[in-house]
Amino acid sequence: MKKSDVPVVCIIYAIAIAFLIMTLNLPEAAQVYPMVLITALIFVNTLYLIRTFLKYRQDHRIENDYPIVFNGFLFKQFFGVFLSIIVYLVLMYFCGYYIATVLYLAGSLLFLKVPVRYNLMTIVVMIIMVAVVFSYFLKVPLPTGILFG
Repeated sequence: MKKSDVPVVCIIYAIAIAFLIMTLNLPEAAQVYPMVLITALIFVNTLYLIRTFLKYRQDHRIENDYPIVFNGFLFKQFFGVFLSIIVYLVLMYFCGYYIATVLYLAGSLLFLKVPVRYNLMTIVVMIIMVAVVFSYFLKVPLPTGILFG
């Protein structure tokens, strides 16, 4: 068992519960796909937790893997991306999903020094994929923002 296993499992459960709460606020027809994904996430996470405890029962050892996990950790990059996620959520509230996503992807990928052509390809493919899958196929309502809603 690794020292980082239990916190990671708890974080994933917290994320799954947050998504579950948000999904229950969607129209019933739009809940099916997210519920399948959330159920799969909880199932796989539970299997990992069981595996972790079985491994601990077998050797009664807890390995401190934090020095390995955080070796080469880039604080500036991490907090830059974390800050951009907060800005993204604020932008989504005001401008809606599509505008906020384009700005977020462009800014984040430039910050991470991704070449401009790959940045543009990512943005175009992401917007087309989301529009087709979520808006047209699954009919999931995406945030329109208070400026455009």
